[in-house]
Amino acid sequence: MRIVRDLPLSGLRALVAAARAGSLTRAAEELGVTPGAIGHQIRQLEERLGAKLVRRDGNGIVLTRAAEAALPDIDRGFDALASGMRRLRFERQAETFTISADPSFASLWLAPRLAMVRPALGRLEVRIVASVALDAMAEEGVDLAISYRKGAASDIAALDLFTERVIPACAPALVEGHVGPDRAEMLDRMPLLHIDPTMGDDVYPTWRGWFTAAARQRKDIDQGPRFGLTIVAAQAAIAGMGALLASELVLRRHLDAGHLVEIAREIPALTIKRRIVWPEHGPKARRAAAVAAALLAAADTGIDGALPA
Repeated sequence: MRIVRDLPLSGLRALVAAARAGSLTRAAEELGVTPGAIGHQIRQLEERLGAKLVRRDGNGIVLTRAAEAALPDIDRGFDALASGMRRLRFERQAETFTISADPSFASLWLAPRLAMVRPALGRLEVRIVASVALDAMAEEGVDLAISYRKGAASDIAALDLFTERVIPACAPALVEGHVGPDRAEMLDRMPLLHIDPTMGDDVYPTWRGWFTAAARQRKDIDQGPRFGLTIVAAQAAIAGMGALLASELVLRRHLDAGHLVEIAREIPALTIKRRIVWPEHGPKARRAAAVAAALLAAADTGIDGALPA
């Protein structure tokens, strides 16, 4: 076991990367370190072995005969390590049930309702991760996703969870003194805050879509701060930075508390469906269907700003 304990993995990894790239610089780019670090790791390996492993060749490097002879075994060793890591990851995934959802929804709606889903999970432990692309669910080890996307793959099952109103809102101070905060003109000059689409949720309504629905035009419609998370964008709106177009479900607690107010109500709110999707086939497909049913049961009509599915 001494050989395993003292195995110089960083030096061997640097050697393999340098051999593959033919350059310390390109090897450094591949491993995310500096060329100096690659050179240092290889020199340490050479000192440890008492043998020269690489030599300069113009702007690149070539392996010595000893390194070339050993490289296939080293490559196979790293392949075996990668296989072992995949097996460990698979074994861990076998004990958990992974749900992906955007962090804003996960923290405000999903997390408080996990107890209602617990019976459907059996002995599995739930794991919540950020949104992933639906076609990458298997690769990312996701068993069920809550997304605005339905998914185009034929082996993806889907249920509508609920429909959400997507509304414009701002801090009360921004509409003080205005006679008609419900009129669409309120948004002709107010600064706009934008939510960037999360992975797989690029159907989320934008300000451009809202102005099109309102039959209004604005030249700077795409300008303004952008946020990856709705809960962070909501805090910017509360601070008075501008108007935010977001799901009423996510904004509901701020609206109820009076930290935000819905504006431009004369324009019918945009709506979007949030869906539960999961692979129809696989070792956890039946479990996913049971969890989906439990989530659907938790989605009571009108709860937290959601409309009936």
